[in-house]
Amino acid sequence: MQVGPYELLERLGAGGMAETHVAIRRGPGGFEQRVCLKRILPGMTEDPELVRLFHEEARVSARLGHANVAQVLDFGVAEDGGPYLVLELIEGSNLRALLREDPEPLTSGLVAYLATELGQALDYAHGERVVHRDLSPSNVLLSRAGEVKLGDFGIAKALSAERTRTGVVKGKVPYMAPEYAREGSFEPRSDLFALGVILYEALAGARPYDGANEPETIAKAARGERVPLAERVPEAPAALRDAIERLIEPELEARPESARAFLEALHDVHPPPTARRILAKRVRGLEAKAQATLPFEPTQPARPAGTLPLTGATAGPAPTPVVVPAGADEETRTRAPLEPETRTVRSGPPLMDGETKTRVDPAADPAASRDELGPPLPVASRLPLWMALGALAAGGLAALAWWLTR
Repeated sequence: MQVGPYELLERLGAGGMAETHVAIRRGPGGFEQRVCLKRILPGMTEDPELVRLFHEEARVSARLGHANVAQVLDFGVAEDGGPYLVLELIEGSNLRALLREDPEPLTSGLVAYLATELGQALDYAHGERVVHRDLSPSNVLLSRAGEVKLGDFGIAKALSAERTRTGVVKGKVPYMAPEYAREGSFEPRSDLFALGVILYEALAGARPYDGANEPETIAKAARGERVPLAERVPEAPAALRDAIERLIEPELEARPESARAFLEALHDVHPPPTARRILAKRVRGLEAKAQATLPFEPTQPARPAGTLPLTGATAGPAPTPVVVPAGADEETRTRAPLEPETRTVRSGPPLMDGETKTRVDPAADPAASRDELGPPLPVASRLPLWMALGALAAGGLAALAWWLTR
């Protein structure tokens, strides 16, 4: 599907009012650019207020140009009259996926790195008089190079800003500041509260305020009812724990007055110099895990009866998929059962790099051994070595005796 000069390739996600796609723009000389294209859902493009707010989001987002903020690249109107917003495509993952899928907890050094990068993003955005209004781990984008970018200054947030006047509040409750949940009022320190919840969760592996339902979660946040980080992660640096705890205080006055003040509180908390490289490795590992958990799909055609298997393959029927229990890692996936044993053997001159010779283990499959290794050898060629040498010596002695008696 074509939207302006962009071809939609893959749908990334959808919310209540908008959807995002991986798209590509092509140009002369083989030019190609992969981007993230966001547009209002087709059935809602006739709503003039929604379209106005989408335009407002585009204008506000276009003002933001920072290394820790996902960049706006283009804005236009499609043939059907619906507006679209084009942003840079962050190849990688997000913090929500990392916290959910990676069993290894984040170190305090990585959390300090996240705190610094996200604090800088908010310091810049607030300086441009832009508040995010919906910070959550899913909006913290992590690239394969270890970059941390704040994304989705979205239409839902712009619409929420309008609706706060009538008391309607939008957002993710576990990350919602008490004053926003209580009164619908929002300011930069409300963003800092959400940042604190994100960092607490990243460091401790659990949210600070997490009730059995949304009203209970809101009530706990309003009372400041939480387990201190000193109890959950006593090994983390005290300066890091204290800085995060201040962000999630229920009263505005108890929080840092700005994102810059929060960054100053982290002055004595130094992320390791290799933090970005370590995060990049974790993100790439997460992608590899996602690929490995895809359902098993045979990649080789069926082998006719009586023919040899391909090098590295195992003779016999295609393996039966085995379903891994859902409780293993919260998702169902398939994998092939263990194959019959194979042995890699080397004979003759050394092999080139990457070259191997593979055959089926004769002990596991004698018939396959005969097929692959050729017909049986002559009996004489299978004599023990000592017998062969003895026969050769006897023949030599007989020849010598004949020559001497001539």
